[in-house]
Amino acid sequence: MPGFCCLLVLTGFLAAGPAFAQGPAEGPASQISARIERLQARYQISFKYADFPKMPDILKFKEISAAEEGQRGLSPLGFGEYRLLDEYLALFEEEISKYPAGFFKDQDVRGIGFVRALFFKGKSAQGLYNHGARVMFFDISRFRRNKAQQRHSIHHEIFHMMMEKKGYPLFYEQWAALNTPGFVYGKQSKPLTEVNPYNTTAPNQLGFVSYYAMESAAEDQAEVFACLMQEKHRKIIEGWALKDEAMAKKVQMIKDFAQYYHPEMGEKYWRTDNR
Repeated sequence: MPGFCCLLVLTGFLAAGPAFAQGPAEGPASQISARIERLQARYQISFKYADFPKMPDILKFKEISAAEEGQRGLSPLGFGEYRLLDEYLALFEEEISKYPAGFFKDQDVRGIGFVRALFFKGKSAQGLYNHGARVMFFDISRFRRNKAQQRHSIHHEIFHMMMEKKGYPLFYEQWAALNTPGFVYGKQSKPLTEVNPYNTTAPNQLGFVSYYAMESAAEDQAEVFACLMQEKHRKIIEGWALKDEAMAKKVQMIKDFAQYYHPEMGEKYWRTDNR
């Protein structure tokens, strides 16, 4: 989701420091604190899930509640939100560990917030980047029953942040020129019954890693990056790229951009299977 300007968030978000929400000393709360401490030690930015400052009206979300089963604030899932947060953070920590230690701080990203029911301008959002405050937010409950989608979405939203921070001049025009002549983003013209001529398991339009990628150049780029950040998906699309020249060029452009964004994400980085 695109970033937005909101300078009032910055001071309040950072002033509280680590600021863990108060909750039980044992169980999920202690695990959450340990996970956040590890993240803050590695990335040297603030990670929060409660006690946020006042937000602008265009941004809506719910803070994570310590309430457990039978208490007020019970999550719609039927159990305490701390357990939901702990489950999400376990997944988030695995995915975020794929980025170089200075990835966020080096580009002056100030913090990351974990929330529920995240909305921007009335539209639901898995995540977003606040450009003015230099803060990212992630919704821990969105796609909660689809862990693969949650993992994918983390990298997808981080890429949008990367482009907001350090996008290439004319990158969108260069990117769109790789598509089949006549293709228009947001207007999928081929029926789903028509298969890809070279890779039968790929979307039916050449050059795309998913059907959502056909919505816009920005989403197309974020989808390629998100696939590259997960080893299984990376191997799939790199296999498709062997027969699809447009996809091969898009994959290389995203790898080049990642290195431009952070020098440690060069060619050697993409050959590391533990990403």
